Amino acid sequence: MLEHHLADVGACLEAVLSQPTVRQRLAHTASRDELDDGTVARLCVFAVLHDIGKVNVGFQTQVWEPAYLGDGCQVRRAGHTLDLVPVLRGEDQEAFGWFFDALGWNDISDWDDSGGHVVSDLLVATLSHHGLPLALDGGREANPMVWRRFGGLDPEAFVRRVSRLVRGWFPEAWHLGAPPLPAEPGFQHMFLGLCTLADWIGSNERWFPYESDLDSQYMDSARDKARHAVEECGLDIRDQRRAVCERGDLPGFRDLFGFPLANAIQNQSAVATPLDERVVIVESETGSGKTEAALWRFGRLFKANRVDGMYFALPTRAAALQIYERIQSFVDSAFPSDAAPEVVLAVPGYLRSGDATGRALQNYEVWWDDHPDDATRGRRWAAERSKRYLAAQIAVGTVDQAMLAVLKVKHSHMRAACLARNLLVVDEAHASDTYMGVILRALLDAHLRSGGHAVLMSATLGSVARRRWLAAGSDGDAEALPLKEAIECPYPAVTIGASRG
Repeated sequence: MLEHHLADVGACLEAVLSQPTVRQRLAHTASRDELDDGTVARLCVFAVLHDIGKVNVGFQTQVWEPAYLGDGCQVRRAGHTLDLVPVLRGEDQEAFGWFFDALGWNDISDWDDSGGHVVSDLLVATLSHHGLPLALDGGREANPMVWRRFGGLDPEAFVRRVSRLVRGWFPEAWHLGAPPLPAEPGFQHMFLGLCTLADWIGSNERWFPYESDLDSQYMDSARDKARHAVEECGLDIRDQRRAVCERGDLPGFRDLFGFPLANAIQNQSAVATPLDERVVIVESETGSGKTEAALWRFGRLFKANRVDGMYFALPTRAAALQIYERIQSFVDSAFPSDAAPEVVLAVPGYLRSGDATGRALQNYEVWWDDHPDDATRGRRWAAERSKRYLAAQIAVGTVDQAMLAVLKVKHSHMRAACLARNLLVVDEAHASDTYMGVILRALLDAHLRSGGHAVLMSATLGSVARRRWLAAGSDGDAEALPLKEAIECPYPAVTIGASRG
């Protein structure tokens, strides 16, 4: 039933936002130190409404044979987002009137202090969960019959029922003490990404099997299933971090990497550079241990609750394949054996997670050659489709997978929201041409403005590129250095950018 799915997705967003790093990153986009429970509950209400357009009779009757509808029936099959646009725009005045009244929009409008503009934007963001922003200035011709009662199908009654249910599911949303919802565009973008992620998790039948009856206790069941799903797919890492912290200090440099001592560059970038420095550039010759420096810094950031995971980005597929086993070896050394994350190979065309190899089957299923149990299979959820790569806790892939988080492509919002909680490592940053350099700067801007951390590594980085990356997360580009000053820049070197905290 539709009510089940709406409850499932609301519960999934609630479970995702219970993760400290994710919640902090979303608060950062709104220039807040934290998100209060009332704001989280209101966002969960919007998540419930993500599929509210499915109440229209054109969508509900898609499974009916045409003959069943009767001769002369004007109901035509419809979608659940584009066919809602004419209602939102007021072109169908009758449906426009009852739809917002049935939602209780007057009360919801009180959640912001801009006369309802912010809640309207968040509703549109919610309805954009299929991966692209919902266009309100175009779209489908009004189809009024799908919003009128037809037989036993009554869209208005269903919307009123959902409105009553959601008030019981998230009563904190209507508490008067909650602050107005944030108006920052970055907040809305990240919310859309997290809402889409919640929808993808809540649509997985492994975690949310079909149920036919909705009783008063179903939301309790949905919350239990959502907490289990978020933990199993690797988004809830609190037990894992606790196990790492209880073990004490990180293993020594020899235990992590097989070398007796760290060199000066590794010590400077991983130990001497404070953890509140959120962009670090490491420049040294090939073979000098930059990879170990980045991994060591990740270990320290993870233990200090600064990041939940890592995306290690390389310029080519071949480079990603070559370094994959090195990072797997690091993870095996850095984490207790019973709390080690899966390392995902984020290279389309391959299905690799940990030591296992998969094969794509029909219906988006994947066969894994080690025949994993349900818990292990859940941790490989992000590995099974390229759009989910950045949801992995530890992933090794090409830099373009990360860049898709800031391009106008489907599900870029979800990619960016998932990446925000992790350390972004970009190896061979000098390999970017002008076009890729602009995209990488946009990626760093978005990642740092959501509170993320980044490490960039290069053996031959020019002064123009260096200053561009160092200015990421701030307004504008740094001016180019005069030639004499550029020549005098030290090498090897570890430099830090403008973003902190």
